Amino acid sequence: MRVMTASTVRRGAPSEPRSVRAPSMGQRGFTLMEIMLVVLIASLMATAATVGFSALRRGRLRAGAASIGSAMRAAYVHALTTGRTTRLVLTLGSNRYWIEDTDDAHVLDPTDPLRQSGTAASADDAERLARRAADLIAQQRPRAPRAEFARPEGSRYRERTLGDDVTLVRVFSEHTEDPSEQGQAHVYFWAGGQGERAIVQLRSVSGEVYSVVLRPLTGHCEIVAEAVEPEPTDETPANDQTEVDARERRAQGGP
Repeated sequence: MRVMTASTVRRGAPSEPRSVRAPSMGQRGFTLMEIMLVVLIASLMATAATVGFSALRRGRLRAGAASIGSAMRAAYVHALTTGRTTRLVLTLGSNRYWIEDTDDAHVLDPTDPLRQSGTAASADDAERLARRAADLIAQQRPRAPRAEFARPEGSRYRERTLGDDVTLVRVFSEHTEDPSEQGQAHVYFWAGGQGERAIVQLRSVSGEVYSVVLRPLTGHCEIVAEAVEPEPTDETPANDQTEVDARERRAQGGP
């Protein structure tokens, strides 16, 4: 008879299963679901940042348009209350603008560049203006002297700037045949409480364009979130030559 010893029992008994240790948090990898969730959150954050940045630029552009509209209204009120011819000066290609006025008589004639702004933008313009002046003298057409504009005193009339990412790009005005796209552009207001029809376009660094449309009879402005141009008209602007022609027709018994 075989005697079962303790060692025999241990050798013959089935071995106990070894416990498998779970990996620690520092060793465990990410599951596919976790990776997809992280990618989704990152995409949402990037989209929100892009939309927010675009909205910020659009807000600055609209604020710049509102500033130009306020300056137009201020120039209108200044001309009305002081009885001085006033103009808003806009530096195209930059973000600077200010108000000027004069006591001198100032007549706007689209066919006479000497009366359009008072300054020449380049040497070519200066030469063209000199030739035009010679033609006017040769034709013996009477014309008022050029007005001298200056900035009124007071901090409210100091030079102002728009946001760094907003640029003045184009100005349509009643006294110019073509839109102004470089140099200085002017929008005029008169003592009788009237301005000239004008549209000022502003652009952001992202290429968005806002337009400020001046209502000449009230001095109020409309801000439009796109590039607006004047509607075509069949009216011929009055100037010295058309007035002379009209007087000659009346003298001859014509309409």
